[in-house]
Amino acid sequence: MIIFHSIPIDEFQKRQTEELREIWYSCDPGFLNVPVEFPNSVKRENEERVSELLAWLEKRLSLKNLDPEEQKQNSYEVGERIKEFSRSVFDLSEEQVNSFHDLGIDQVSQEFYNLARCFDPKMNMSDIYQASRNVWTCSYLQALMDLPIQLTPALFAYSMLYPVSDNYLDDPRFSRVEKIAFNERFYAWLTGAEVKPMNANEQQVLDLVKMIEGQYRREQYPQVFDSLLAIHAAQDRSMRMPESPVPPYMVDVLGVTFGKGGTSVLADGVLAAGELHEVEMSIIYNFGAFAQLMDDQEDMESDLRKNALTIFTDATRIGNVDLIAQRLFCFAHHVLKGMEYFDNERIRPLKQMSMKGIDLLMIDGILRMDKYYSKAFLAELETHFPVRFKFMRKIRAELKKRKITLDRMLGLLLTSA
Repeated sequence: MIIFHSIPIDEFQKRQTEELREIWYSCDPGFLNVPVEFPNSVKRENEERVSELLAWLEKRLSLKNLDPEEQKQNSYEVGERIKEFSRSVFDLSEEQVNSFHDLGIDQVSQEFYNLARCFDPKMNMSDIYQASRNVWTCSYLQALMDLPIQLTPALFAYSMLYPVSDNYLDDPRFSRVEKIAFNERFYAWLTGAEVKPMNANEQQVLDLVKMIEGQYRREQYPQVFDSLLAIHAAQDRSMRMPESPVPPYMVDVLGVTFGKGGTSVLADGVLAAGELHEVEMSIIYNFGAFAQLMDDQEDMESDLRKNALTIFTDATRIGNVDLIAQRLFCFAHHVLKGMEYFDNERIRPLKQMSMKGIDLLMIDGILRMDKYYSKAFLAELETHFPVRFKFMRKIRAELKKRKITLDRMLGLLLTSA
């Protein structure tokens, strides 16, 4: 029998980051552990399916002036077509492709879309999509922990804090000094202090913090606010990172990365449950650290333009990004094994589907940044991808030309209230 006990989040974070560091450096960067391969005959069949789906979706995106009932029907048909595609291309079962609907995650996504529109009618679909990604993570964690899958006020507020605060911090109109001052006010709000917001954007941030306080009383749920302070501190450390390049060993880039990603998803878990046991904290923190590494890989080009310091930009500048990416596959397989701890019957199809897709998501992210990787490494990865890379590049160019984006697709799947 496992005996759970509480642990201060700052102490937990230090310990868990060190454990992740040990896993990272124990991984063999010369071995690519991706078991599934796709023969060329299967790739050609999949390419035909992709072309057919995109042509069909483009027609659906062109439909205008639909009344609410027609829009609802259109969304349903789009969802069914995507599920049919997923079954054939990714070898998913009926249970797996229906898991989002059966668990109610699609309904939660719809609810979030409607509430986000009410909270900020000016928020664009790109920002709503950004926030929706966190809602999906929250729903996934609720399912793992066998909690009701629902959009609580706290989860809505935390998901909205992503675009509201990140857009402020990314806005070039504000100086570094102004952003640091905002972060200090943000910290004060998270501690419960009464500090006046300086503009409408800051008022939104404060409103969202109060929404979390409305669900969780500070004296009853200290872990909720400790987790929010932990992600705030991690974000602040990340924001204060020096520009790249820096001399070796001057900055703990890996530790900052693990802290930023780990605390972000840890807060999701705590806000979903109110309190987590130490074992749950470890698994969820590890998942967040891995997710941050994936984000950093996908943001490599923009980070290089901004001279942002990540393990991927650092590796790119010295020419060994292949080894970092290969290590990431090994790292993923190690840390995601922890998900086996969460085992309830209703979550199994969703877990199976997500685990099948991890390698493909990583390969797809690398392909988006292919100019930074060697031809030999890309050729090795291509054998594990359901279509040829040449075809994928062509499809991406067509999508860009036709302005078919993920946030437009989200709008197609969701309907107005």
